[in-house]
Amino acid sequence: MTKLSNILIIDDDDFFNASLSDFLSQKGFRVQVALNGKQGIEGFEAEPGSLVLLDQELPDQSGVEVCKKILEINSATKIIFMSAYASIPYAVEAMLAGAFHYLSKPFELEELLLQIKMAAKNVRLEGKLRVQDYQSEKEKQEKKLIGSSDLMKRIREQIKLAASSDAHILITGETGVGKNVIAREISQLQPTRKEPFLTINCAAIPENLMESEYFGYEKGVFTGADQRREGIFELADGGTLVLDEISEIPMHLQSKLLTVLEERCIRRIGGRNIIPIDVKIIATTNQPLEAAIKNKTFRQDLYYRLAVFNIHVPSLRQHSEDIPELAEYFIHGFSRTPLKIPEKDMEKMVNYTWPGNVRELRNIIERSVILRLDNEIKPANLLTQKDQSDDAAHGPISHSPATDFLPIEKVIAHHIKACLKVCNGNKSLAARKLGISLSTLKRKLNDIASN
Repeated sequence: MTKLSNILIIDDDDFFNASLSDFLSQKGFRVQVALNGKQGIEGFEAEPGSLVLLDQELPDQSGVEVCKKILEINSATKIIFMSAYASIPYAVEAMLAGAFHYLSKPFELEELLLQIKMAAKNVRLEGKLRVQDYQSEKEKQEKKLIGSSDLMKRIREQIKLAASSDAHILITGETGVGKNVIAREISQLQPTRKEPFLTINCAAIPENLMESEYFGYEKGVFTGADQRREGIFELADGGTLVLDEISEIPMHLQSKLLTVLEERCIRRIGGRNIIPIDVKIIATTNQPLEAAIKNKTFRQDLYYRLAVFNIHVPSLRQHSEDIPELAEYFIHGFSRTPLKIPEKDMEKMVNYTWPGNVRELRNIIERSVILRLDNEIKPANLLTQKDQSDDAAHGPISHSPATDFLPIEKVIAHHIKACLKVCNGNKSLAARKLGISLSTLKRKLNDIASN
């Protein structure tokens, strides 16, 4: 069934309405009928997502007038005009009023069904475009590479070089440093590949769904595949695809990804046809892929194919001189009124180690703007009380007296909690950093919670 499952027929011919309703109901649509314009508008107001089949001549008003009123309620509505008095002026008038299509009575029911399917497809495409427009506008407003330090200047130079080439790109760096921001900057500077710009989080997709998400599938290839679906590579054809957290792709899919990069084509699950694609890949990771290669969890040949151009993004503590500029940028994004940060607070922020990097700074600024009482905000009050530089230098726990020792269980619990905090609660990432399996980490967390 199409997305347009509700259909409103506005026509004063009872016999015509009954015949059409019966046909459409058998096709799986839910049908409403109105005998005049007033009833039709009221029925549409009750269900503004319906497709409308509208007669050109109604007892109380013209179909064109009804069409305009319906589109005022929902401008995305698809309206198919029907008229027994077919003429070019009538058709032109209907289309100028905003109609999707125009049919002359009598018409073949299969022809009507075809137009309904076309309208449904049009709705889906418009929906995708609205989502892409919204995401694009949001990213333009909220995501921008900020900073005047030498490190940021060097990153900008690398971005320009990456944008001028069709080579695939690997962006590395800690969590929260802005890898996706840099990917968007590269896309915006590319002369021919600005859109589509799509991102897929490899860590967020269950392993059993990864292949279908990447490559799509044909209708009927498995239970629930009631229609053909395009994968993310096919949707990104002609543009840029960001594979976020590339290290999370399992080994058996890495070989398929390598084939896509080398041969520039895909095959849907269950499909026979080879589909050529032209996609620039930008892969991001917060993991050292060289170590993953040694541990045999990442293919070396895939690494070399992705790392044709490698951009390493520094942590925020490595360019702390950019913190005032970043803070000012985020303040403008969260508040319409000018706000100030006290000098002492700014000094504390510059000296803080920012384990969550730019993302943590953004969240701290947002919270401090919400909690403000006047035209000053005090983000330093929201930083952790302990100086994080001690942790960086001495590890998660440091004890000066020789006799000040904790039970090993508490040491382990503290270390696990500290690692989870640095990983922003990502258990899979924390398990890898700790060198244990995810199931072991979960078991230890259960033990910590019960003690």
